[in-house]
Amino acid sequence: MQILLIASACFLFLSLSTVSPVTAISQQRRGRGRRYDEQSSSCRRLRRLSAHEPSESETIRSDGGTFELSTGEDNEELECAGVAFFRKTIESNAILLPRYPSADLLLYVVRGEGRLGIVFPGCPETFRDHSSFQGRSRRRSEGRREEEEEEEEDSSQKVRRVRRGDVIAIFAGAAYWSYNDGNEPLQIVGIADTSSRRNLGRSRSYRPFSLAGPGSSSRREEGEGEGRGIGSNIFAGFSTRTLAETLGVEIETARKLQENQQSRLFARVERGQRLSLPGPRSRSRSPYERETERDDVAGGLQGYYSSGDENGVEELVCPLRVKHNADNPEDADVYVRDGGRLNRVNRFKLPVLKYLRLGAERVVLHPRASCVPSWRMNAHGIMYVTRGEGRIEVVGDEGRSVFDGRVREGQFIVIPQFYAVIKQAGDEGFEWITFTTSDISFQSFLAGRQSVLKAMPEEVLSAAYRMDRTEVRQIMRNRERDTLILPPSSLGRDQEQQHNITSLLHQVE
Repeated sequence: MQILLIASACFLFLSLSTVSPVTAISQQRRGRGRRYDEQSSSCRRLRRLSAHEPSESETIRSDGGTFELSTGEDNEELECAGVAFFRKTIESNAILLPRYPSADLLLYVVRGEGRLGIVFPGCPETFRDHSSFQGRSRRRSEGRREEEEEEEEDSSQKVRRVRRGDVIAIFAGAAYWSYNDGNEPLQIVGIADTSSRRNLGRSRSYRPFSLAGPGSSSRREEGEGEGRGIGSNIFAGFSTRTLAETLGVEIETARKLQENQQSRLFARVERGQRLSLPGPRSRSRSPYERETERDDVAGGLQGYYSSGDENGVEELVCPLRVKHNADNPEDADVYVRDGGRLNRVNRFKLPVLKYLRLGAERVVLHPRASCVPSWRMNAHGIMYVTRGEGRIEVVGDEGRSVFDGRVREGQFIVIPQFYAVIKQAGDEGFEWITFTTSDISFQSFLAGRQSVLKAMPEEVLSAAYRMDRTEVRQIMRNRERDTLILPPSSLGRDQEQQHNITSLLHQVE
């Protein structure tokens, strides 16, 4: 009888330990399915697409920068895609105040350069100010105590240099800040994945939590908007005395954390000064330290960052790259002479994206070049024009045009999953960054080397379109050497030459 009871208890324990993770995963998938059902419903309601400015929902201007936001609450196309879109412009020698987002972010640096710090929970503070080490060496020689040396050391997590063309990934809940140490404005655009299961209870909304700035009672409104997307300093919500006790500081110091900054988003560094940020310092670690650090970080973040269909964190989170430059011609996935280039940033180039399930594509088209007609099989695309202008045509599931117009620099347009699109550059060229809601986005093409029509039998196309075989072969073979990007056609070049001749004659007259 005892043996039977022990066997039953073991079986019950094994059943619970086996079923619980499966149940949790299935619950995550069901929750994710409900969120996708909401998105599908909003996508079905779309009848027309539009080109938008990033400031539809909110604009905040302050001494140090400008923040512009569009969300699904005001834009049904963003609601369909399950993202919010924003643009931040940080002036020279100004900082974006520390904050942490309620959703995963994918950023792109449009222009300028600066520094970016992202704080990951559990990662060591191994990057220190070089001047601190020089001071420590001098103090050691003078025989001062090690405790005093450690107290005066300036340490931090890794500070990254960012520049034009960088794609940057930021996890939901990870604190971050940025500083413009260049001579021109640092402009960053990005999306927040509001449909992610990590954005719990905040369906289709984006709310960053501020770690600095004014309190809610003393907050001074800046520029336009009602402040829906930007919260107040979370330190201000605690009682000053409790905050001072938990931090081990004076009451006045705690009060400064709560109300010593009037700006909600940006702050200028005092005139004549610049921030001296810590740089990297390599330090050899024992195998035991590396193994312990890996176990601590992987164990702490496994349930948070891993996908439901994966076994856990396969790489150590702390040293993972969070940025990749998409503006490097040598890294282009597609290059067409006289046409342009395409740089993809997916989970293979930036492995951290497989946790965010987001991606990006950088496209540069030469004047009057175009992209072959295509549709995305597994992702929405949010396209932001970084330079020039061009014509975009989008066709929906009913076979009718949902957008046919010009899109210029500074505007964005959402192209839903499965919608077919053609993009043509204007006379000055056409450049953009497309954020995708998949870490590895697949496209099907209607022309070129990878055309779906080219892969079908001639008899099928002839019967489907009621064409003779000669016409079918022209459709299948006339562009068979071209890839995703099409250079200007001979007709377009003839028109360009005629235009140049006409302009020259006018100048002579």
